[in-house]
Amino acid sequence: MSATARVQAMVVAFGRWIVAERWAIALFVAALLVRLHWNLVAHPPGDYLYSDMHGYVTRADGVFRDPWTAREYSGFYPWGTHVLLAVLQAVLGKQNWPAVGVAFAFMGALVVLFGYLVARRTTRTSWVAPAVGLVLVFDYPLISLGGYFLSEIPFAVGMAIATWLLLRMIDQGRTRDAWLAGLAIAFALVMRPQILLSVLLVFVFWLVVRKLAPRVVGKLHLGLFVRAAVPIVLVLGFSAVRLHHHTGRWGLISENGTFNQVFGRCHNVKIIALPDKAGRSRTSFGPPPLIQLQKRSVRAPGEWPQLEPIIEENFYYHGYIGDSEILREYMKQCVAEGGLLKQAEFALVHVLMLWRYNIIWPDSGKSQWQAVALLWGKIHTATFAIPAALFAFVVLWPRRHPKLAFVALHLWAMFAVAALYFGDVRLRTPYDPYLMLIALEGLAMLGGLGWTFFRRNHGKQPGVDTVARSPAA
Repeated sequence: MSATARVQAMVVAFGRWIVAERWAIALFVAALLVRLHWNLVAHPPGDYLYSDMHGYVTRADGVFRDPWTAREYSGFYPWGTHVLLAVLQAVLGKQNWPAVGVAFAFMGALVVLFGYLVARRTTRTSWVAPAVGLVLVFDYPLISLGGYFLSEIPFAVGMAIATWLLLRMIDQGRTRDAWLAGLAIAFALVMRPQILLSVLLVFVFWLVVRKLAPRVVGKLHLGLFVRAAVPIVLVLGFSAVRLHHHTGRWGLISENGTFNQVFGRCHNVKIIALPDKAGRSRTSFGPPPLIQLQKRSVRAPGEWPQLEPIIEENFYYHGYIGDSEILREYMKQCVAEGGLLKQAEFALVHVLMLWRYNIIWPDSGKSQWQAVALLWGKIHTATFAIPAALFAFVVLWPRRHPKLAFVALHLWAMFAVAALYFGDVRLRTPYDPYLMLIALEGLAMLGGLGWTFFRRNHGKQPGVDTVARSPAA
């Protein structure tokens, strides 16, 4: 083949690819433009360096100044986000916040792209995947969190890529996808370790259904899980060594898991740790959704749910903020005094708080963004919440829709995390692509069943007999 013929063949192939991927390209470009405008014009992340964002930036600065000195507080939070910020600054320029904001806009656009690709590989209805992609382009919670230097958007990117690769493994069984999925999960887990629960559910689900319904798991086999596990285990091993270096204690990623669980068991609004020796400082934290639930006593007095602290609203103690022994004693006391029924009630409230009773933080603290954040909270509650929760039970009938069952495992992981810790719109937002997919696919299935029933019975009127005219008439 001549050089000219090869060029012509490449141009034709590229043109066909453009046509075939027109939705993916258009959605990615649209999402990127929306997020670039948000991060460069409307809401530059560099203008919002306070609270959690300030903590991430400060720890990123510590990576530059002194990366090797052991600091107990460096083991309290997962290390992925502040290291990512340090790497981006190393490449784009120290404190070049507009450029880092562009990088976060790019990651936000990738969430939209892979949300669409997951939907396209899952759905049985032609309109569902484009609909999911279009809503994600303008989904304000995802746009909003991408305008802060927080962990949610990087976490969402890793989870979305890993989910798409999982579906490809079900279809094609390629080992390359397993390695890449492991890397994507490893990236996500150092941002927010909760993805490990999704991984566990996927593996257990595979173990259960592979014998009962082999078609459900497709070409997914144990060897692929082993390959995907390699990067995960390596990152967990590194993280454990890092945690031990900073604290002298062993763990997986960080020490804030038990700390956060106290709020879920006790419904207190703040924990304050007072210094008990040199090198420790006064530290405090209160989860915004529980603080907002506390204020519900003023906005909606007497209406369920309300914040119901079992011991008191604020816990004070001397020592390290992540002292697991002190924190576990608080939890034991709260479970003993409140009882298991109260804990079950708390778990239900936490799941409801994924959609209700709170405005997404950090927008909740800024008056100029509260109205739009509240509006989108109502949109999600009125549209996607109930259908997604109902159709998440597709995991019980995996033969009906195998891929949707695998995707629905993310929702069950999200529900479990909220029940064990606490729920809020911010926690839910990285899962929005799967919530939208499950809700829309479920409604499409119901619509298909309704249309089939209508066509089958169209023109028939039960209980009315046709009266024929007499030939002699």
